[in-house]
Amino acid sequence: MKKISMIIVAISAMISLSGCHEDPTYVDSYFQRQNVIEELSNELKGQYSSIFIPVIYNASQEQMDYKSLWKGEVTENGQPIIHYTFGGYENRTVTLQQVPISWISFVIKDTKLAEAVKLLPDYDISIPYSFASSDEETGEASKMGKIIYSDSKVPVTLNYGGKQHLVLFNFKCPSQFVFDADKRPISPGRIQLELESIIVDNVIVQEIDGYSGEEFFLSILGKTDPISK
Repeated sequence: MKKISMIIVAISAMISLSGCHEDPTYVDSYFQRQNVIEELSNELKGQYSSIFIPVIYNASQEQMDYKSLWKGEVTENGQPIIHYTFGGYENRTVTLQQVPISWISFVIKDTKLAEAVKLLPDYDISIPYSFASSDEETGEASKMGKIIYSDSKVPVTLNYGGKQHLVLFNFKCPSQFVFDADKRPISPGRIQLELESIIVDNVIVQEIDGYSGEEFFLSILGKTDPISK
């Protein structure tokens, strides 16, 4: 009886292993390999500049005149220029430099909070990035990949209404840049940063979803030229 039980266990194990091997959802993506991630991220590493287009509307659907408020560099036709840095393998983040988060005050409904935000200096915003296959079905063979950007949170401490508050600006970054790993060098595509919500002392006080009228997103155009590599 003991011998029969051992045979049954052995057969079950073989069936289980066979099933795992034939699982159609298993993909050894080219872009999950450590050496590939290291090579691509180090290739992206460097400082870039690009045209910077803010799209900012308040609840009344009035658009903010950002060109008159921008203090940084501009193109010949007056478009703002923003600088940003890609970290390499050891620091896989893209950092947008000197972002005027005081402009968020234009979409804030709470007038006291808006006045406090309006006085904020420019901030650097860091966004984690990663690589993935752009073709899930042929992930192992395909070298068509994409850069995926994660959400980013910017915490600030503000005094308003007679109290000190921890304010968190919650950004999402839905951009995905598709590239061919066989065609080098690769360079960043468009990066779009959207304000999703404002959190004060761990409580969401305002969601920015477009349905209520407010919109705040920053678009950094692609096809950028590296300043230094």
